Amino acid sequence: MAKEDTKDKKVHKFFELVPPGTNFKFVENRWRFIGLSIVLIVLSLASLVYNQVTSGSPLNMGIDFAGGSQIQLAFAEDQPVDIERVRGALDELGYEGSSAVEVPDRANEVLVRIKETISIDDATLQTCEAAVESVGDATLLDFTHPEGGSKLFLQFDIEPNYREVGRLLGAAGCQGAADKGAGVGMQIPSAGDGAEPREAFPVEVALVGIGAKVRDDLETKLGAGSIVDIVGAESVGSKVGDQLQTDGIKSMLFAIGFIFLYVMLRFDLRFAPGGIVALCHDAFLVVGAFALTGKEFNLQTIAAILTVIGYSINDTIVVFDRVRERVALHRDEPIEITTNAALNDTLSRTLLTSVTTLMVVAATYVLGSGPIKDFSFALIVGLLVGTYSSLYIATPVFLWVNRRFYAGRGHLQWAEQREGTGTLLGKEEIETKAKAARADEAGGDDDGDGPAVEVDGEEVAAAAEQALAGVRKTSRRRRRRRPEGGAEGGDGDE
Repeated sequence: MAKEDTKDKKVHKFFELVPPGTNFKFVENRWRFIGLSIVLIVLSLASLVYNQVTSGSPLNMGIDFAGGSQIQLAFAEDQPVDIERVRGALDELGYEGSSAVEVPDRANEVLVRIKETISIDDATLQTCEAAVESVGDATLLDFTHPEGGSKLFLQFDIEPNYREVGRLLGAAGCQGAADKGAGVGMQIPSAGDGAEPREAFPVEVALVGIGAKVRDDLETKLGAGSIVDIVGAESVGSKVGDQLQTDGIKSMLFAIGFIFLYVMLRFDLRFAPGGIVALCHDAFLVVGAFALTGKEFNLQTIAAILTVIGYSINDTIVVFDRVRERVALHRDEPIEITTNAALNDTLSRTLLTSVTTLMVVAATYVLGSGPIKDFSFALIVGLLVGTYSSLYIATPVFLWVNRRFYAGRGHLQWAEQREGTGTLLGKEEIETKAKAARADEAGGDDDGDGPAVEVDGEEVAAAAEQALAGVRKTSRRRRRRRPEGGAEGGDGDE
């Protein structure tokens, strides 16, 4: 009955993308993939330099960083858009440095970029100020237009007629709607020493947007009614753009710096450099992809890069945690073998997580448009290089730091039991032990009377593993005897 019950009992099997026992040689092939990363980095640098020389900017900066205005115009559907004609019209109208491109996946829509952020110049502003020096009984006290702003801020000694203010400004060239400003009845200093503060009545004038002006100007060249709608318009001053660019760079540097501290404190200092090199590698390749494809680089791209940094370090920490665990359990094994085994242990999890995430992001890229499409593009590139860097960038850097600065301390490559102490063996001694073990299997002896045996590569590794098993067995037996015989208990015999 027991045997029948055993036969009838079902064994649960879990799906594994990578079969157990798989042993890809990640560590052995690391230099090939590091070389691939170097090629990609050089290609990214070349793209940045080429863009700088040809267009004056290493990246296709959006108005978030470059400053200016961006207007998306919808043209009439009864005739196709002639993009070259639109560009020529912008040049004829005097919009220096302007550009016009068709919006992907949007029929008859054009994205226009210009350097101007307001629809009036300084001379017109002076004319407008003179036009409203007095509005009925109200006298103008202050006239302010913030650089790159789309509003006028006026102050009168008494409350003016807002409609009349708008009419006078419009006649002078500052078209817009005037309305009551914030802080009505506020006190402002009066002219002259010792004079009492006077009440001021603020007025805000919302100027006609740059989008409306561009539309009206283009219709004079392309024909009335050729533009049916302003889909969107936004303006950013040059100073604001520079500040946003600086803040974006700072956010990435702060993220990388704090992640370095976290990995250093959470794991070990020898793990932190590998994680940081991998993060910089991922972020730079995403930037290089935007330089190579000419896609717009804006605040959404910065957000995507920060997302990639967080995702990449999460994947890297999972790998590092497995490496640390195996190193602690197998301290008498070569660290390269231990690390390679850890990478194979986490390979199934890494692929399943990355592939499922990539499927979602790819769907967003295919179905999305505009900023969402560019955001998804950055994530796709980041997911690919982030998964790759966890295996072939972060881990090799960890191995190099461990060997260069720690001399492999704590990770004994070979242990020879000599009177109860363990000593590190060099490469020649390792090969000698491997050859001797292999010669014994072939029927020879240590004096060379038996057949000559040459071993290398896998033969050395197999013989080394056999010898190492004996060392472990002896070490465990010695540790069991120490409580009875003291620290120096046992004579060291096999």
